[in-house]
Amino acid sequence: MKLSPEERKERKRESNKRYLQNRTEEQREERKEKIKEYNKRYRQNRTEEQKEERREYYKRRYQNRTEEQKNKTITPH
Repeated sequence: MKLSPEERKERKRESNKRYLQNRTEEQREERKEKIKEYNKRYRQNRTEEQKEERREYYKRRYQNRTEEQKNKTITPH
């Protein structure tokens, strides 16, 4: 029996949900640390050009928000 793409997505989603629910607090913290380390290395290794492109993206994104949306979040750097 072959599953449709929607069914595969749903099964994957359910599987991930069970996986996340069954993790211990220690495993969650460990995962957070790994992500934090990865992001730190990623940011350090970006070129100035890449950093500037990201800043421009955030500027445009922020400018396109409504007043209500702007008030909900902290302004980007």
